[in-house]
Amino acid sequence: MSSAEDIIREVTALGGMTENNLRIVLNGYEITKKSNELAVIEDKRARALQMFFVTKHVEGCSPRTITYYRGVLKRFFTDANCNLETVTSDVIRYYIAIRSERDGLSKVSQDNELHVLKSFFGWCTSEDYIEKDPTRNVKPIKRDQRIKKAFSEIELEKLRKSVGNKRDLAILETLYSTGCRVSELCGMERKNIDGNEITVFGKGGKERVCYLNAKSQLAISEYLSERTDNDPALFVGLRKPHERLKHGTVEQLFRELGLKAGVEKCHPHRFRRTAATIALNRGMPIDQVQKMLGHAVIGTTTIYAQSDMENVKASHKKYVV
Repeated sequence: MSSAEDIIREVTALGGMTENNLRIVLNGYEITKKSNELAVIEDKRARALQMFFVTKHVEGCSPRTITYYRGVLKRFFTDANCNLETVTSDVIRYYIAIRSERDGLSKVSQDNELHVLKSFFGWCTSEDYIEKDPTRNVKPIKRDQRIKKAFSEIELEKLRKSVGNKRDLAILETLYSTGCRVSELCGMERKNIDGNEITVFGKGGKERVCYLNAKSQLAISEYLSERTDNDPALFVGLRKPHERLKHGTVEQLFRELGLKAGVEKCHPHRFRRTAATIALNRGMPIDQVQKMLGHAVIGTTTIYAQSDMENVKASHKKYVV
């Protein structure tokens, strides 16, 4: 390695700065030869991340899911400020604690981010990028057990009466009738409607048939009758060029509709919860509700099986006498 004096002599020999001026500029700095080690470390991490996202794409994860994974991992490596091999269980725990205390992240979101980290480092271990999975001993975050309410029948009617156009009414009725996810709604095609059935593609590209009740069939028919565009999507923007609706647009639509109708916590996923809750309360077997919602495991469906307090109140009056 060249000494500082050697470097000063080399630079001044090139001209443009006197030796004294260069000494003043470099005063307080330690001159060392640039190492390629950091570049190698960053390249390895970048390579691992790139191939991880490629793997998720091949496995059928949606672009939205991959974008979420990318954001979580970018934030983690920025906050943790360490390379792939030096991540430990304590680093993971500290990161989650920081997200909780500094950023006010809910336990659900903390657990979601931990799931991403477990997925990534588990993959890195299986692909021999690292020897030991640092997330293996990190336990899942215990989520608060809160019963999330479905819309009441009065709230549904308030929302229906507040809708300002045929498209939005068709979206509302379709969400309620099918219990589908927002991503599935945005991906619906006109050609996939067959009478009271519509084919949708859920998580991982899994195909399933959803069912349209009379109200949703009529609302869709009236909406399509006034469409003048040729877009194959079932639901498109109201203004030209009438492009397929996106997830964020539907979320915003119901936030505004909820404010207009005076219905709190109005968002698309609540229609899914409402469809499942009403179906269960009216006697639909839980395994059929599972198929309706497209859940891979029935344990997910049981979240919706908790009767609301009105049902408990009615049953108490009937049975506890």
